[in-house]
Amino acid sequence: MSRSRAFNRSSRLTAKRRRRVLRSVVPGFEGDSRKVDKPIDHSQDLLQKANEKEALAELIEPQMII
Repeated sequence: MSRSRAFNRSSRLTAKRRRRVLRSVVPGFEGDSRKVDKPIDHSQDLLQKANEKEALAELIEPQMII
């Protein structure tokens, strides 16, 4: 092998080892890295935050008693 080809191969192997180590350390990447998880649904959290903001706004607004 020529030097550049050997260097490229060495770089690929080093990168592969680094990815493997990172995947083992990061808890979310355990298992097959090609597996596609379902998208995270934040809609309930957003609705709850909106309701909380609305409730706080109602508490802060001065009450108009006629």
